[in-house]
Amino acid sequence: MWTRLRRLLGRGPRQASITVPVDDLTAPVSGEDLLLVSDLHVGEACKEHSRIDYLKNSGHYDSHICALLDHYTQHRPNDRPWRLILAGDLLDFLQVTVVPVGADDDARRYGLGTREEESVWKLRRLMERHRRVFVYLAAFIGAGNRVELVQGNHDEELFWPAVRRGLVDGLVDLYFGDETGTAGDQDRFRERVHFNSWFYYQPDLIYVEHGHRFDEFCVTTPQLAPLRPQDEGELTQPMSALAIRYFSNLERGFTTHDKEHWRIPDYVRFYRQRGGVVKKGIEVVGRYINLIGKSFSYHLQHGRFESAQANEAHLARVAELAEQTELEPAQLKALDALSARSVMGDPLGLYAILGLAEMTGAFALVLTLVVLALTSWGVWIDLAIVSLVGFGVFRWAKFVRRRFPTDIRRKLDEKADAISQIVGVPVVAMGHCHSPKRKRLAHNHRHFYLNTGNFIAPETTPHAPGARCICPTTYVELHQPDVKGVSPELKRWCCVDNAPRPFEPS
Repeated sequence: MWTRLRRLLGRGPRQASITVPVDDLTAPVSGEDLLLVSDLHVGEACKEHSRIDYLKNSGHYDSHICALLDHYTQHRPNDRPWRLILAGDLLDFLQVTVVPVGADDDARRYGLGTREEESVWKLRRLMERHRRVFVYLAAFIGAGNRVELVQGNHDEELFWPAVRRGLVDGLVDLYFGDETGTAGDQDRFRERVHFNSWFYYQPDLIYVEHGHRFDEFCVTTPQLAPLRPQDEGELTQPMSALAIRYFSNLERGFTTHDKEHWRIPDYVRFYRQRGGVVKKGIEVVGRYINLIGKSFSYHLQHGRFESAQANEAHLARVAELAEQTELEPAQLKALDALSARSVMGDPLGLYAILGLAEMTGAFALVLTLVVLALTSWGVWIDLAIVSLVGFGVFRWAKFVRRRFPTDIRRKLDEKADAISQIVGVPVVAMGHCHSPKRKRLAHNHRHFYLNTGNFIAPETTPHAPGARCICPTTYVELHQPDVKGVSPELKRWCCVDNAPRPFEPS
């Protein structure tokens, strides 16, 4: 009670000491080919209510990822090793709801929070349930290939040093165990796994970040130290994280992908298809009201404040990046300035994204009809009043929606062009929006923007073997970037034939 009151007054508790991870210097590309994959979302199956479903269908969840890793472990053109850039959301901590014995009521209902020790526990469960994925990833690294992990919004918890150590230790244990390998072998293995808190960058070649930084509903600011204002022992929670934790994680079989454009009619259709509109109605309304309360509570306690400690740590890391890379401080400042402002700091933004403009508009219209039914002024006057109120409600909802557009693909297009002009590399790549794209940039036709799309198991009926591939699992290959001019290739991984295919729009 007193802690919450102090937070409302801007006097919340402060963490005594925070260890901010420092990314090691990125090794230059030399004699390697590049693979870019994003949005695997490993961990979606780590739900408390999905254990038996996962055990029955685990091959479907993980097989396409394992097949990709195995293929590129075995196939190395011109005997050049691969550098696999995992461009964010490799892991999906947000959807892990399994909890340890003795967890409190809040954790049992919604899952653990984002404190370092909680994130380490979630990582262990995630690696246990998706063990095959990490076995194949360890084999890929053990074959002499390198992995670069870029932090996304679903794996924001890779920020914690103990989580990074736990992931690498787990991969080392899977590859070496107690059977083979010397300490030197293990050290070389560890050196081939590198973490990038913000972006992966190679001068005159490529710049890669996840892309959530440009999305008001998913941004985790400040990127290099996303510590929660007034409680720096936890991480920033964007609107998307709250929606997943307090709404979608509670619905069996509900996936969060590509739902940013959904409105109330879309959810009605979803439950109608499942045969439960009336049955689920009260339960869903209860969750929705709870989400509204949790969102505005977060805004009041954290969203309207900034953490001086986090900002200082972020600026210190930016200065270190300037020393580690060939980027000038002015370039890093310009890149940093492209970040969106989180909707969690804006009450009107919360009002818009939670659908409250439509809800309050509908309430106003119903109230008008009730009042007119009780005090009728005549048919034509009543009709005029209803028309005016309806028009006003429509215009208000449209105004609010325009203030907070959800078209993240357009935002990423614009930011990619800006990034290319700031850093001057021929390839800018991102993920996040799950929409694959390869296009030449307007300011320089030799420069490319790539969106890797996603690598999530298809939910649709698979195509026939040997037919034109329409699988949604997409990624990018970049061959001999240090030898000749770059020409990145957007690919599909065919989940039917277990083979790479050229990308053709569906």
